[in-house]
Amino acid sequence: MNYLAHQYLSGCNKEIRIGNFLGDFMKGKELTDFPRPIQVGITLHRIIDEFTDTHPLVARSKKLLHPRQGKYSSVLLDVYYDYFLAKNWTLYSHIPLEEFAKSVYDDFWELKTYFPKKVVEFLPHMRENDWFSNYKTYWGINKALQSIGRRANYSNTIQNALTDLQELEEELEKDFLIFFPELVARCEEYFKEQKLEFKS
Repeated sequence: MNYLAHQYLSGCNKEIRIGNFLGDFMKGKELTDFPRPIQVGITLHRIIDEFTDTHPLVARSKKLLHPRQGKYSSVLLDVYYDYFLAKNWTLYSHIPLEEFAKSVYDDFWELKTYFPKKVVEFLPHMRENDWFSNYKTYWGINKALQSIGRRANYSNTIQNALTDLQELEEELEKDFLIFFPELVARCEEYFKEQKLEFKS
């Protein structure tokens, strides 16, 4: 799952949001370097990734995409799944996507001292370009995909990734719509274990 899904699955808890986002930037860091609520978010990030990476429906989606995108299938599928979440947002949240996105940007900025410097530097760009709200459009998702293509270390066909999404959209979205409620249930289970309430 990509940024939007990780934030949605943080349950609107700002410290858990921060920890969940930090899950991608933990090189050289230990859980004990952070307050407990942020530790919970980092662990949640790992639970989400493990559940996703081992789920048969996600494997099916990757198999559909692999002939087109090879080793980049997993990375691109994460972005596609964020697109499906944004596209179907009202199925999962009573809070409008734009309002949700603003609250995440606000929380990130408020607690930016926990982020590495390189992350703090792109937070204004995230807000100005409204990453999360734009995930519901082809334009926004293509912008994210092309950014991945520019950073890729190996030759690739990521320039075709939007076309691949459009051509496979119906099948991939079917997988997502079955898979995502199961992922939500797994996260709710983790929240209960931590004696916390999941609020979407």
